[in-house]
Amino acid sequence: MERCTITGGRFDTDLANLLFHSKLANLVTLYLSGFDLKNLSLHTLISSLGNLQELHLQEIIISASPTNLAHASSTNTTSGLKELTMLLCTITSGRLDTVLTKLPFLSTLILDDTNTSGPTPVPEHFADFSSLAVLSLYNCGLTGTFPSWIFRIKSLMSLDVSGNENLRGELPEFIQDSALQVLRLSGTKFSGKILESISSLRNLTELDLSNCLLYGSIPSFSQWPMISWVDLSGNNLTGSLPSDGYLSLHNLTRINLSNNSISGAIPASLFSHPSLEYLDLSQNNFTGNFLLYPNISSSLTDIDVSFNKLEGPLPKLLSKFVGLEFLDLSSNNLTGTVDLSFIKNYKTLYHLSLSYNKLSVVVEDGNHSVVEDGNHSYAEDPIIWYYLGLASCNLSYVPKFLHQRSIRFLDLSSNNIGGHIPDWIWGIESFALNLSHNSFTSVNTNLSNASVRDFDLHSNKIEGALPLPPWGTYRVDYSNNHFNSSIMPEFWSRISSATSLSLANNSLIGEVSHLICSATNIEVLDLSFNSFSGLIPPCLLKHNERLEILNLRGNNFHGPLPQDIINECALQIIDLNGNKLEGKLPVSMINCQMLQVLDLGNNLIVDTYPEWLGVLPLLKVLVLKSNGFHGPIDYEMNKQTHPFFPELQVLDLSSNYFNGSIPTRFLKQFKAMMVISPGAPSMYVEIIATSSASSPGYRPYYRESVTVSLKGQETTLVQILSVFMYIDLSNNNFMGVIPNAIGDLKFLKQLNLSRNSFTGEIPPRIANMLQLESLDLSYNQLSGEIPPAMAAMSFLEVLNLSYNHLSGMIPQSNQFLTFPNTSFLGNDRLCGKPLARLCETNHAPSAAATPGSSKELNWEFLSVEVGVVSGLAIVAATMLLWGNGRGWVYWHIDKFWLQVLQPWICHRRR
Repeated sequence: MERCTITGGRFDTDLANLLFHSKLANLVTLYLSGFDLKNLSLHTLISSLGNLQELHLQEIIISASPTNLAHASSTNTTSGLKELTMLLCTITSGRLDTVLTKLPFLSTLILDDTNTSGPTPVPEHFADFSSLAVLSLYNCGLTGTFPSWIFRIKSLMSLDVSGNENLRGELPEFIQDSALQVLRLSGTKFSGKILESISSLRNLTELDLSNCLLYGSIPSFSQWPMISWVDLSGNNLTGSLPSDGYLSLHNLTRINLSNNSISGAIPASLFSHPSLEYLDLSQNNFTGNFLLYPNISSSLTDIDVSFNKLEGPLPKLLSKFVGLEFLDLSSNNLTGTVDLSFIKNYKTLYHLSLSYNKLSVVVEDGNHSVVEDGNHSYAEDPIIWYYLGLASCNLSYVPKFLHQRSIRFLDLSSNNIGGHIPDWIWGIESFALNLSHNSFTSVNTNLSNASVRDFDLHSNKIEGALPLPPWGTYRVDYSNNHFNSSIMPEFWSRISSATSLSLANNSLIGEVSHLICSATNIEVLDLSFNSFSGLIPPCLLKHNERLEILNLRGNNFHGPLPQDIINECALQIIDLNGNKLEGKLPVSMINCQMLQVLDLGNNLIVDTYPEWLGVLPLLKVLVLKSNGFHGPIDYEMNKQTHPFFPELQVLDLSSNYFNGSIPTRFLKQFKAMMVISPGAPSMYVEIIATSSASSPGYRPYYRESVTVSLKGQETTLVQILSVFMYIDLSNNNFMGVIPNAIGDLKFLKQLNLSRNSFTGEIPPRIANMLQLESLDLSYNQLSGEIPPAMAAMSFLEVLNLSYNHLSGMIPQSNQFLTFPNTSFLGNDRLCGKPLARLCETNHAPSAAATPGSSKELNWEFLSVEVGVVSGLAIVAATMLLWGNGRGWVYWHIDKFWLQVLQPWICHRRR
């Protein structure tokens, strides 16, 4: 017998006897699939079948070598095995490289998706494989640095190490006579430039370097005459594409250069290539017009040029792509009027997006048409059966051609559509419907028969009662409307399968029914800024294992917090700010080990300082302002086994009744404010949901907001960079000296200790806080001089030392020359500018000017200014995002410019 295939079952004695029977001594090829061979080793299997040349294992559990290493090493004979394939296998123990040393004649080694039980460096013994032609190590847990000499094995034709996310390396200087045809390194940490020597790979047919850390100029394709597949997406490649040279590449079928920094014009010749099927140039910096040649390719099925800077009108020749199935032109600067009938020549179009350009889309609907054509039949048009994106296309009505269509994802958001949402739209066979950011005023209140399971109606002007979604609804966003009723009990029952619910920023009243407890799959619950009352349903904290975001901010909930929080708590954000909650904090909150944001500000909670929250390893934001917290924060930390508050970035204890001194050890625990970890995330929280509401290409994410007092104003921070650090202990009863250790928090951006009873001098080491932008020590009992070294704090934009007992001359250099006299009022013994009181001496404390000092806005985070508010009023914004991410960014950048930057600049110019 030369060939044997055995599939399924359990490896027992009978099977062992069969494999090692003398009749199989001449076995050349063996296929095994679906066996548990943990009592057998790969080494034994190969050595027992001396004539074996091909061994193919799939879904096999096996050890690499015998547990008796001495026995393994004593077998010095080598095998003539030429092909070893292991797919989806598990190696339970032993070293695979020990086995490979006995296989010098291997020409094919495939270990795809094989679990080697721990980090695995690339075996050095590959150097001994002089005949190796195929080496595939896809997603098998490789770590360390990939040996560059493997690229230089002359016989190697195919190399795949993709999917090993911890594998590092650099592309080498390739040899001239390389036989390499397939090179796949995607999803690894290969870095550096793509060297010019890659042009020597004249036999290359497939190149996949996607999602690595490569940079530099993009290589020219024309140097690979046999190339069929090029994927360089997800890097930081720059430069421009050559205008021609593609037509000579007769085998070219796929190009993916997305998510780079490539600029210049898109070569029109690419769209005329006779064999090209897939072209993805999205998320780059391409500019100029979208140009096409008359000889349009009939083979192109997928075109994605979204998220670039293309300009001008859509080319009329776009209608000639008869084989097109996927077309995404979204998020560019394309202009003009587009008649959607240009797609009528397409045979099958499953994805079309024109969203977020400067286009005006018109549709021949009989009653709504640029060219009246009441006889037009949309039965002639292609069926867009997966995704249609017409967001921000200046639509003033819902196109009637959608009637009785089947479109899984439909996005009509950010248009000018008003009035009643047409009832017929709920008859569209669609999973997700996005009608957000329009001007709709009403909707059918019973959507029981709708096929939609993913509703996004946020940011309209819809009034009245909440629409009842159909049973089995997956996601609902009715936020930012004018709904003003209580919620029917049946509503809560219908969302029992939902993963996300946002009703924020309406005028909803009444209590939240206990029926919400049936929504056991819910991950995001945002009921903020309504007028809900009653108790918070205990099940949200006591029984829900999947809830990640709980935002009940700005309501009238009262009573105590549930005290028995579930051990399996998955919460990452808890925002209960601005309610009437009472009692104490539940100590069981430490079960929420994933918690990043805890905002309990502006309630009626009465408790002592919850130092036990310090055990939460990921907590970045803690806001307890405006409650009844009391007592000292000088707690005993000798029993700590782990650092407290290791990741804390924002601490707001203002407007409580804390007293006593601030101990040095209290400040020394905030390690994140002393050192910024390399590779820290750009935002303090970003919760990724499971799928998209309206676009299959983008997953929505949720950004929580926190309202703090910055630079004298109440400011809502919508996102915070990892470098933003903030402490506010103002309006308490703290006393004693400010510890000199405060200066160790050198990455702090904002510090507010005002309205306490601090005494002594301003600690000299406060001048070490060179990143500080706002410092408020007003309304204390501080004395002595202003430390002269503070003049070097060049980032300081807001300083308030008013109403203390400071004396001496105000430093007369650097940022101190920019502060108004209100920063120093109420200090009878202070003198010098900007105060009118002159000093008796002409020599003022001074520090060398610091280059680069500036009054310009230099915050390292985006914020939404809401102005000065009365008393302790809080303004906060919470955003639950669906839809196309780029459109959201555009809209908020415009809002940020109009409401914050432009007034700020005008004010500074006065």
